Amino acid sequence: MNLLSDEILNKYLDGELDKNQSAEIKEILNKSENDRKRFSALKLIHKELSLMQEDKASVDFTESVMRRVNKKFVLPKQQNYFIFSIASIFVIVCLGIVAYVISAILSSSPMQTESLQITETVNRLGNGLILELKKLFSGKNLSIIGSVFSLGILISGYFFFEQQKRSKINLGA
Repeated sequence: MNLLSDEILNKYLDGELDKNQSAEIKEILNKSENDRKRFSALKLIHKELSLMQEDKASVDFTESVMRRVNKKFVLPKQQNYFIFSIASIFVIVCLGIVAYVISAILSSSPMQTESLQITETVNRLGNGLILELKKLFSGKNLSIIGSVFSLGILISGYFFFEQQKRSKINLGA
């Protein structure tokens, strides 16, 4: 039956016990063959571990690890810039459409006089906006606009899913 734990034997071996505890351990070791064998094995391991040399890391170890880490994140940053630029183009196109419609409405309305009421101007602007949007989004124009938006969404979706896949791989690795 083992009375001594490995923890106590290690403390005895390292000289961390006081004199009374050390004397008790010595007495138990003298009486128990099993504990003596375990103590001898721990003593051998302790001796071998104390003879081992520490491995030294190279001087540029941190720098080389950081280069590898940074290299993994360059491509996703480029993809983010691409997605941002596609989104910016769509916003500019939308603003251009709105500006075109408003300019077409304003150019088709007669010159305003001082006596023209604000409500009439708002009504004309609203009606003109609806007419111009109907013209803009009809027939061939609608097909072209839809194709451009669809292509942009497909490209953005591709890069989004690629970025998600790389993020999962980086987190899993």
